Parts: sequence; structure tokens; C-alpha cells
Amino acid sequence: MAIIERQKREKANWIFSRELKDSNVLEGEDKRPYVITPLGTRVKRVLITGRITFKNSDEKMVKITLADYIGSFYITAFKSGFNSDMAEEVDKYNVNDTVVIMGKVSAFKTEDNVFYFSINPEMIKPISEIERYFWGERSFYIARRKIYAIREINKDEEANEETLIKLGYTREEAEDAVRSKNYYKDYDFNSYLSAISAINYEMPSNEVVKTETGGQEKLIPDVEGFILDYIKNNDDGPGCRYDDIIIAAKNEGITQEQVDETLNLLGSNGDIYEVSLKRYKAL
Repeated sequence: MAIIERQKREKANWIFSRELKDSNVLEGEDKRPYVITPLGTRVKRVLITGRITFKNSDEKMVKITLADYIGSFYITAFKSGFNSDMAEEVDKYNVNDTVVIMGKVSAFKTEDNVFYFSINPEMIKPISEIERYFWGERSFYIARRKIYAIREINKDEEANEETLIKLGYTREEAEDAVRSKNYYKDYDFNSYLSAISAINYEMPSNEVVKTETGGQEKLIPDVEGFILDYIKNNDDGPGCRYDDIIIAAKNEGITQEQVDETLNLLGSNGDIYEVSLKRYKAL
């Protein structure tokens, strides 16, 4: 039987808007090159959250501005051509709605070396404030680790990826730090770290769900993190069973609808795949 090699879908990066806006390096010659951010992140796709602060819909496209904690992303969904159905989805949302968007980054540079970025959505869903909070916490954690790795590699001209890995950083964090060192020697990392550290990542206290046992209330957990960890820790060989995920999630106050949406999101993000009907493996 032939062995089919599975290729992970391009990773969707969790980044704040400022990291994208401060970028000025493109890598690759294809139609949609990678954006190399100051933190060394190699970006083609992003997973972002925020509140819609502006919307304009005409016969050609839907444009929205999505505000995260320290700035804004600009989203463009075209009503014709590839993935035109996303324009209809985006058009369902209005100013002040809080959403999560996964999409591809389009970037171009003017003759004056000014960079412009827009995100073409592949998925948009409404989210609660507590889910936005978890996105902010995780994005902050990712960014802070990268900045610490960049500081380490800039301490010594001889430092390389292996140096950082020995210090406990992941391969990805080490690779990003090397790219940052190569492209953004003069970037003010302290200013960026101060900006994201000053964000008030306060968990909303009024968002609870009713459990079905005793009518007790509990905070909604990090749904994506919980399900991914559960799949990793409960794979009995042929994959983690869907029914087991549903039961475990229900015990945490997570609905089946949330599970289904999260499984689709993790699959699109390349974190899991469906090895057989209703069985999942982590990548």
C-alpha cells in the first residue's frame, strides 16, 4: 500500500497588529511572499481576534477594520473570484462585533519602500470576550518568548539556533530569532515588549456557563488548548475518538458545537488531522 505523505497546511500565526505593521521585509518571489516580522515570524497566514471598528461594503468587496489590544488589522473580502463566498460571511458582521478571523496576508511595497498589508479572510466566527482574552494571553506569551530569544542571540555574535535550543527555546523560536537578527538589527524590541506588557489582559468575570450537574457555574476554558491537549494525551494509537473528545469537553462546560468548530479550526491550522472517520491525531 502506498504511503501518502501528509503536508501541514501553512501555519496561522497568532500575532498582534503592531508586529505586522512594523514589518518591512518580504521573502520569496511568488505572488504572495512571506512577510518577515521584526520578531522573525515568517507569515503568510494569521489567526487574529478583535472588535470591528469600521465596515464598508460595496459591489466589489467588503472591508473591515479589526481592532486588537494595541492597533488594527485591515480585512478585505472580494465578492468575485477565488473564495468570494467569504465576502458574504464577512458582510454578516457589523461595527462593535467581536470576532476571530483566520486569513492570508497580502503585502506590497511602494516605490518609496512603504509597506501595506491586508488580510484576505478564510474563516470568520463570533467570539466571546473571554475567548478574546485567551487569544491575547497566548499571543503575548508567544511574542514575549520570541523577544527573549532575540535578546539571547544578540548577546553573542557566535550564537546560533543550536545555542538557543540548548537554552530551552524551541526550534521555531530559534529560527525566528536568527531571522530577526539578520533583518531587524535596529528595531526597538523594548518598546514593543513594553506595549504588549501594558495591555490589560483581564479575564471577564461575568462570562460563565451552566453545567448540567447541580446547576453549578464555571468559567469557559481555553477551548482550543484543551481540545488539542486532550487529543495529544489520549491518542490510543489509531487516533483520539470524537466521542471521547465530546464527553471530556462536556465535563469542562464546552458544547458540542464549540468542539466541532475547534476541530475544524485546528485542522485548518495544521495542528491536527482526521486519520479516519471521527478519529483525530495531533501533528
